[in-house]
This record gives sequence, C-alpha cells and structure tokens, in this order.
Amino acid sequence: MAKYGDGINYAKSIDPSSANIVDPGLLGGKVRVMQDQITIATTNLDSEGYVVVGTKLPTGSQVVQIFLSGYPLLASAPYTFLVGDEGDEDRYMTTVMLTAKAVHIGPNTQGGMYYSVTGVTDNYIRISSAGVGTVGFPTGGIIKVSVFYTVE
Repeated sequence: MAKYGDGINYAKSIDPSSANIVDPGLLGGKVRVMQDQITIATTNLDSEGYVVVGTKLPTGSQVVQIFLSGYPLLASAPYTFLVGDEGDEDRYMTTVMLTAKAVHIGPNTQGGMYYSVTGVTDNYIRISSAGVGTVGFPTGGIIKVSVFYTVE
C-alpha cells in the first residue's frame, strides 16, 4: 500500500524549524481535566438560564473532549442543553438531549474542535437550556460534566 500523504503536524515534527513550530497543545501537550457537578433544586431556572462549571480555562488552552451526564430526576423527560461559553453558547455542544441513562461526548460542533481559548469571553464553560424540547432546567437532579483540555 502506498503512502498517500502526511498530516500537517507530522510533517512539521519530522522537519522542525523556527518557521514551523507546532503548537504544544496540538502535539505533545499536557491534557488536564476539570470535573464539576450541578445539583438542580426544585426551583426551575428559566429557559434563558445557564450555569457555569469548572474553573477558568487558561488562555491558549484547547478543549479536547467534554463528557456530560445527568441523573436521577432527568429520567422523567429529556432536557435539551447547549455547552459553550459567554462568547458562544453552543461552541462545544449543541442540542444535547440529556437523560438519566445517557452520557454525551463532545465537542459535537465544528467550531469547538481545536478552538483556542482567547481569554476575552471564553474562559468559562457554561451549560444552558437549548430552548427546544423540554425547555428550562429540570426540577431536580444532578448534571455531571468533565472537560478535558490541553495546555502547556
């Protein structure tokens, strides 16, 4: 079988120079994780509401993967969520139907893949209601989130 070609970062790594240095977050970067959970009380947030999870993402970091799950009262009906930041409410995940029996993995949007945090309006991950399906937040339960990101 003949070789078709090389990936951009592979080509740069086998022939490094000052003009083609690979971003450490893309090749050989350190993956870190922040985990959080939101306990939803009996009071519903409105359809415009959102919650901020985790801690401040370092400027220049890139989100690699997000795991999102919910239980136990989410079993009654699926709720639709977005995962993004202040600059783009669905930068990482859009229309996630969260139920008690599902774990969702993102980013599921093209803009969220390899997105570098600028530090302007995108340092904090937020989960918000998508406004479709069951609107608002559930009346009880727990939403768990894990965010894996690269930083050097």
